[in-house]
Amino acid sequence: MNAKIRNTFLTLGVTPGFAVALLSSIFASAAFANTEGHANHVRSHAELEMYSYEAPDACDPKATQVRMTVTGLTGGGILTLELYNDPEHFLAKAGRVRRVRVPAGVGSQTVCMNVDAVGRYAAAGYHDKDGNRKLKKSMIKVPREPFALSNNPKIKALKFPKFSDSAFEVGIGGTNITLELVDLKKQKKLEKAARKLEKAANKE
Repeated sequence: MNAKIRNTFLTLGVTPGFAVALLSSIFASAAFANTEGHANHVRSHAELEMYSYEAPDACDPKATQVRMTVTGLTGGGILTLELYNDPEHFLAKAGRVRRVRVPAGVGSQTVCMNVDAVGRYAAAGYHDKDGNRKLKKSMIKVPREPFALSNNPKIKALKFPKFSDSAFEVGIGGTNITLELVDLKKQKKLEKAARKLEKAANKE
Protein backbone atom coordinates (compact mmCIF):
# COMPACT_ATOMS: atom_id res chain seq x y z
CA MET A 1 0.00 0.00 0.00
CA ASN A 2 1.23 3.50 -0.81
CA ALA A 3 2.71 5.14 2.34
CA LYS A 4 0.66 8.30 1.90
CA ILE A 5 -2.59 6.32 1.62
CA ARG A 6 -1.56 4.17 4.60
CA ASN A 7 -0.95 7.24 6.77
CA THR A 8 -4.31 8.69 5.73
CA PHE A 9 -6.12 5.54 6.88
CA LEU A 10 -4.13 5.49 10.15
CA THR A 11 -5.10 9.13 10.80
CA LEU A 12 -8.74 8.08 10.43
CA GLY A 13 -8.18 5.23 12.87
CA VAL A 14 -8.45 2.50 10.22
CA THR A 15 -6.11 -0.49 10.50
CA PRO A 16 -3.92 -1.41 7.48
CA GLY A 17 -5.63 -4.81 7.18
CA PHE A 18 -9.11 -3.30 6.99
CA ALA A 19 -7.87 -0.65 4.54
CA VAL A 20 -6.51 -3.29 2.15
CA ALA A 21 -9.80 -5.21 2.30
CA LEU A 22 -11.77 -2.03 1.66
CA LEU A 23 -9.64 -1.03 -1.34
CA SER A 24 -9.87 -4.54 -2.79
CA SER A 25 -13.66 -4.38 -2.55
CA ILE A 26 -13.74 -1.00 -4.30
CA PHE A 27 -11.50 -2.18 -7.17
CA ALA A 28 -13.56 -5.35 -7.59
CA SER A 29 -16.76 -3.32 -7.80
CA ALA A 30 -15.22 -1.03 -10.41
CA ALA A 31 -14.15 -4.00 -12.53
CA PHE A 32 -17.64 -5.48 -12.29
CA ALA A 33 -19.22 -2.17 -13.32
CA ASN A 34 -16.94 -2.00 -16.36
CA THR A 35 -18.54 -5.05 -18.02
CA GLU A 36 -21.28 -2.99 -19.70
CA GLY A 37 -24.10 -3.78 -17.33
CA HIS A 38 -24.49 -7.42 -18.37
CA ALA A 39 -25.91 -9.89 -15.88
CA ASN A 40 -23.67 -12.70 -17.15
CA HIS A 41 -20.11 -11.82 -16.10
CA VAL A 42 -18.55 -15.29 -16.30
CA ARG A 43 -15.00 -15.25 -17.62
CA SER A 44 -14.75 -17.34 -20.79
CA HIS A 45 -10.95 -17.48 -21.07
CA ALA A 46 -8.30 -18.33 -18.51
CA GLU A 47 -5.75 -15.72 -19.67
CA LEU A 48 -7.62 -13.12 -21.70
CA GLU A 49 -10.27 -10.83 -20.23
CA MET A 50 -13.30 -12.04 -22.13
CA TYR A 51 -16.77 -12.88 -20.86
CA SER A 52 -19.43 -15.37 -21.88
CA TYR A 53 -21.85 -12.64 -22.99
CA GLU A 54 -19.24 -11.59 -25.60
CA ALA A 55 -19.05 -15.02 -27.23
CA PRO A 56 -19.94 -15.34 -30.94
CA ASP A 57 -22.67 -17.60 -32.30
CA ALA A 58 -22.12 -20.91 -34.05
CA CYS A 59 -21.74 -20.35 -37.79
CA ASP A 60 -24.79 -21.65 -39.66
CA PRO A 61 -25.32 -21.01 -43.41
CA LYS A 62 -29.09 -21.13 -42.86
CA ALA A 63 -29.22 -18.71 -39.93
CA THR A 64 -29.92 -14.99 -40.19
CA GLN A 65 -26.46 -13.95 -39.19
CA VAL A 66 -23.37 -12.07 -40.32
CA ARG A 67 -20.48 -14.43 -41.03
CA MET A 68 -17.32 -12.33 -40.84
CA THR A 69 -13.97 -13.58 -42.10
CA VAL A 70 -11.15 -11.40 -40.81
CA THR A 71 -7.77 -11.43 -42.57
CA GLY A 72 -4.37 -10.09 -41.61
CA LEU A 73 -4.26 -11.45 -38.06
CA THR A 74 -0.85 -11.98 -36.47
CA GLY A 75 -1.94 -13.91 -33.38
CA GLY A 76 -2.04 -13.10 -29.68
CA GLY A 77 -4.45 -10.83 -27.88
CA ILE A 78 -8.15 -10.42 -28.69
CA LEU A 79 -10.08 -10.06 -31.93
CA THR A 80 -12.97 -7.65 -31.31
CA LEU A 81 -15.86 -7.38 -33.78
CA GLU A 82 -18.78 -4.95 -33.63
CA LEU A 83 -22.03 -4.67 -35.57
CA TYR A 84 -23.93 -1.40 -36.17
CA ASN A 85 -27.30 -0.50 -37.69
CA ASP A 86 -27.63 3.23 -37.03
CA PRO A 87 -26.08 5.58 -39.64
CA GLU A 88 -26.19 8.49 -37.19
CA HIS A 89 -24.16 6.67 -34.54
CA PHE A 90 -21.72 4.59 -36.58
CA LEU A 91 -18.77 3.42 -34.45
CA ALA A 92 -20.45 4.78 -31.33
CA LYS A 93 -22.00 2.77 -28.50
CA ALA A 94 -25.45 4.23 -29.24
CA GLY A 95 -25.45 2.66 -32.70
CA ARG A 96 -23.90 -0.66 -31.79
CA VAL A 97 -26.08 -3.75 -32.04
CA ARG A 98 -23.56 -6.17 -30.64
CA ARG A 99 -19.90 -6.74 -29.81
CA VAL A 100 -18.07 -10.06 -29.63
CA ARG A 101 -14.56 -10.93 -28.53
CA VAL A 102 -12.54 -14.05 -29.33
CA PRO A 103 -8.87 -15.03 -28.97
CA ALA A 104 -7.06 -13.76 -32.06
CA GLY A 105 -5.65 -16.38 -34.39
CA VAL A 106 -3.09 -16.13 -37.18
CA GLY A 107 -3.95 -15.38 -40.80
CA SER A 108 -7.71 -15.49 -41.27
CA GLN A 109 -10.49 -16.22 -38.80
CA THR A 110 -14.27 -16.50 -39.21
CA VAL A 111 -16.62 -15.23 -36.52
CA CYS A 112 -20.42 -15.26 -36.70
CA MET A 113 -23.11 -13.04 -35.15
CA ASN A 114 -26.84 -13.72 -35.27
CA VAL A 115 -29.08 -10.70 -35.86
CA ASP A 116 -32.68 -10.26 -34.74
CA ALA A 117 -33.88 -8.74 -37.99
CA VAL A 118 -32.92 -8.50 -41.65
CA GLY A 119 -31.76 -5.08 -42.77
CA ARG A 120 -28.77 -2.86 -43.33
CA TYR A 121 -25.73 -3.22 -41.10
CA ALA A 122 -22.07 -2.24 -40.95
CA ALA A 123 -19.25 -4.01 -39.14
CA ALA A 124 -15.97 -2.96 -37.57
CA GLY A 125 -13.17 -5.01 -36.10
CA TYR A 126 -9.75 -4.62 -34.56
CA HIS A 127 -6.90 -6.75 -33.30
CA ASP A 128 -6.48 -5.84 -29.64
CA LYS A 129 -2.88 -7.03 -29.51
CA ASP A 130 -2.26 -6.39 -25.82
CA GLY A 131 -5.68 -7.68 -24.78
CA ASN A 132 -6.59 -4.59 -22.75
CA ARG A 133 -10.12 -4.47 -24.25
CA LYS A 134 -9.47 -1.07 -25.84
CA LEU A 135 -8.56 0.11 -29.32
CA LYS A 136 -5.41 2.20 -29.18
CA LYS A 137 -5.93 5.57 -30.92
CA SER A 138 -3.85 8.61 -31.74
CA MET A 139 -4.71 12.10 -30.48
CA ILE A 140 -6.90 12.59 -33.57
CA LYS A 141 -8.69 9.25 -32.98
CA VAL A 142 -6.86 7.29 -35.70
CA PRO A 143 -6.59 3.56 -34.81
CA ARG A 144 -3.12 2.50 -33.68
CA GLU A 145 -3.90 -1.22 -33.77
CA PRO A 146 -4.89 -3.27 -36.86
CA PHE A 147 -8.40 -2.13 -37.78
CA ALA A 148 -11.02 -3.00 -40.40
CA LEU A 149 -14.45 -1.95 -41.64
CA SER A 150 -16.92 -3.94 -43.73
CA ASN A 151 -16.53 -3.33 -47.50
CA ASN A 152 -12.91 -2.44 -46.66
CA PRO A 153 -13.10 1.28 -47.56
CA LYS A 154 -9.94 3.37 -47.62
CA ILE A 155 -9.35 4.72 -44.11
CA LYS A 156 -7.79 8.16 -43.93
CA ALA A 157 -6.76 10.02 -40.77
CA LEU A 158 -8.81 13.15 -41.44
CA LYS A 159 -11.71 11.56 -43.30
CA PHE A 160 -13.04 8.42 -41.65
CA PRO A 161 -15.52 6.31 -43.69
CA LYS A 162 -19.23 6.80 -43.09
CA PHE A 163 -21.85 4.14 -42.34
CA SER A 164 -22.87 4.16 -46.03
CA ASP A 165 -19.29 3.26 -47.04
CA SER A 166 -19.39 0.10 -44.94
CA ALA A 167 -23.09 -0.83 -45.09
CA PHE A 168 -24.30 -4.20 -46.37
CA GLU A 169 -27.64 -6.02 -46.45
CA VAL A 170 -28.50 -8.99 -44.26
CA GLY A 171 -31.38 -11.11 -45.50
CA ILE A 172 -32.86 -14.49 -44.60
CA GLY A 173 -29.97 -16.92 -44.44
CA GLY A 174 -27.55 -14.19 -43.46
CA THR A 175 -24.55 -12.94 -45.38
CA ASN A 176 -20.80 -13.51 -45.66
CA ILE A 177 -18.38 -10.58 -45.49
CA THR A 178 -14.60 -10.14 -45.32
CA LEU A 179 -12.80 -7.60 -43.18
CA GLU A 180 -9.18 -6.90 -44.11
CA LEU A 181 -7.24 -5.64 -41.11
CA VAL A 182 -5.03 -2.65 -41.85
CA ASP A 183 -2.21 -1.43 -39.62
CA LEU A 184 -2.52 2.30 -40.31
CA LYS A 185 0.65 3.11 -38.39
CA LYS A 186 2.68 0.68 -40.48
CA GLN A 187 0.89 1.76 -43.63
CA LYS A 188 1.82 5.39 -42.99
CA LYS A 189 5.50 4.44 -42.60
CA LEU A 190 5.44 2.44 -45.84
CA GLU A 191 3.79 5.30 -47.73
CA LYS A 192 6.40 7.72 -46.38
CA ALA A 193 9.22 5.40 -47.45
CA ALA A 194 7.65 5.01 -50.91
CA ARG A 195 7.49 8.79 -51.33
CA LYS A 196 11.18 9.09 -50.41
CA LEU A 197 12.13 6.44 -52.98
CA GLU A 198 10.03 8.16 -55.64
CA LYS A 199 11.59 11.52 -54.83
CA ALA A 200 15.09 10.03 -55.00
CA ALA A 201 14.31 8.36 -58.33
CA ASN A 202 13.07 11.63 -59.82
CA LYS A 203 16.36 13.34 -58.94
CA GLU A 204 18.41 10.83 -60.96
